[in-house]
Amino acid sequence: MDNEREKMVLEKLREHERGVVMMTGFIRERVYEFLVKQKGYAEEDIEIDAPFEIETSKQKERCSVDFIVKAGGKRITAIKCAVSALESIERHVLAFSRVMEGGIIPISVVTNSDYSRVLRTENGALISEDLLSIPDKAAAVQIASGPECITLSPERLEKERRILLAFNVIDCGVPGACCPDSAGRQKSAGQVIPLRFKR
Repeated sequence: MDNEREKMVLEKLREHERGVVMMTGFIRERVYEFLVKQKGYAEEDIEIDAPFEIETSKQKERCSVDFIVKAGGKRITAIKCAVSALESIERHVLAFSRVMEGGIIPISVVTNSDYSRVLRTENGALISEDLLSIPDKAAAVQIASGPECITLSPERLEKERRILLAFNVIDCGVPGACCPDSAGRQKSAGQVIPLRFKR
């Protein structure tokens, strides 16, 4: 009886994981289409699942977010897609945006494509709960031509990297959340969800 119950629980968990993967894929498609069709970005302006090596004094791992939007040769917006509990992953995308080489990514976003939280990376302040407030291509070019990106102190960078890597460990329990390791193997049980959107 216990074996049967265990099998049922495992199957339910697998069904849930498959549902999360499908929903996350759907969200990513919608967000990518929004960036291209409504915000005017070209394919080459959007980095998808780009892996970055993040290192603290104790560990080194690869981390990524779903999309990084660029303009004028600079990274302007980092976007993380999720099915639910957006507020709980805000800190993840903020930490990611704060540890990039060359200065912080100014705008951080978490979204399920219907509801979003658009944040000012420097202080974590909420700009809007609407994806429409993400800068379009023209506005992003203006941001890129503005003052140099803010950089953090070495102590603050170390703290943000540790926060990011802690979230990375949590994410690895979610299919599609983790980057391949140096040998090209996925750390999670799933895989990065490819985009099928055609312009």
